[in-house]
Amino acid sequence: MKVQVTTCLALLVAASGAFAAERPATVDLDQAIALALENNYTIRQARAQYEEATGVVMSAKAGQLPTVSIDAGYTQVDEGLLKTPAGTTAGEPESWSTGVTATQALYTGGAVSSSIKSSKAAQDAAMAAFEAAVQQALFDVRTRYYAVLLAREQVGVQEQSVKLLEEELANARSRVKAGSGSPFEQLRAEVALANGQPPLIRARNDYRLAAVELLRVVGLPAGDWTVESLVGELTFENREYTLESLLGSALANRPEIRQLEHQVAAAESGVDTAASGSKPTVALFGGYQVKKSAYTSDIGTTVDGWNVGVQGSWAIFDGRETRGRVRQAKSRLEQARLYLDEAKIAIEAEVRQAYSSYLEAAELVRASQKVVEQAEESLRLARSRYAAGAGTQLDVLQTQVALTEARLNEAQALYEANLATAGLLRVAALAGLPAGVQRPGEAPPAAETP
Repeated sequence: MKVQVTTCLALLVAASGAFAAERPATVDLDQAIALALENNYTIRQARAQYEEATGVVMSAKAGQLPTVSIDAGYTQVDEGLLKTPAGTTAGEPESWSTGVTATQALYTGGAVSSSIKSSKAAQDAAMAAFEAAVQQALFDVRTRYYAVLLAREQVGVQEQSVKLLEEELANARSRVKAGSGSPFEQLRAEVALANGQPPLIRARNDYRLAAVELLRVVGLPAGDWTVESLVGELTFENREYTLESLLGSALANRPEIRQLEHQVAAAESGVDTAASGSKPTVALFGGYQVKKSAYTSDIGTTVDGWNVGVQGSWAIFDGRETRGRVRQAKSRLEQARLYLDEAKIAIEAEVRQAYSSYLEAAELVRASQKVVEQAEESLRLARSRYAAGAGTQLDVLQTQVALTEARLNEAQALYEANLATAGLLRVAALAGLPAGVQRPGEAPPAAETP
């Protein structure tokens, strides 16, 4: 069953701040996804986390580059501190100096290189986490969008039910006036119509709540409301998938697996970083200094010169601190590997469950559509029999209830089938990222010239 969505959905458009940009007049699934890519907070947080990881890489690379510093100082001491035992004064009460020093690490025992490798692996893991966040956020948008379509469809079904009951009540009143019907039949039709109103009221409220939830996952505030139109169809296209291809795609493309693999690589580099504490470090330094001469009281008399040298250090014994850090790093590496193995098993289970749910949903759609066809024919026959005097009003009312239930079941089946499809695409990583997604660190696409 295809249902064209033409009713209006209340969607929020903020009038100022970050949401001052012009919003589309109509919103379909693709437009909702586009809005989420711009505004969803989970995606924005993941992008910010990647920027943090990029800063860590920059800090790690600094260990390969020379450092340059400027030092300056001025000192004045009490002349009493300069007195010698003979009663004379040694030194000058005022002194100052300034200079520039450059230092270049020559050997750090692998600490810098392993730190760079670890930070780059963490950066790659952050990129994979960003992709996972995008896919999860877009899955949430799809599920909320389908929930809006379901709620709208339920409103339509209940409105059709109420319309049928109103027609039946009008028919009962006409029969009473014509003398061919009884007041009891009219009363029964009135009760049936009254009972049909609460489900319609609840369906309309569910529709409004579903719209609010869609706005939340898109990332738009739910304060000021304007009425916009949501277009789309609650349909289902059955596709043939094989479990083997789904499992292969998931293990090859799921960003969560890539994220954990990068975390394993970072943990491996972390072991080398920890082990560098037991190795020597060597650095080259050089500088130039200007200071007040110590042999005159004239504060403006200066001496200057350069210095250069090599500085090294080697912790022969650090109280087993390095050994403890290596042990911690190896433990983190083992944990990362275990998390990766566990994730692969969990993802495989997710794919199998999603595939089973998809098969069930496809069967339910086919069954529900067949029931709707049968219920519509049953209502037609009941009305014909009642008009011919061969049936009863109760038969008509019961077949109307059965038709309403069948239509609701069909809408629910279509909704669950769309959810199952979206879930299958997500867990098997078949959908990928939408075209045009700006990954962290990438320049925004150039604006097209008219």
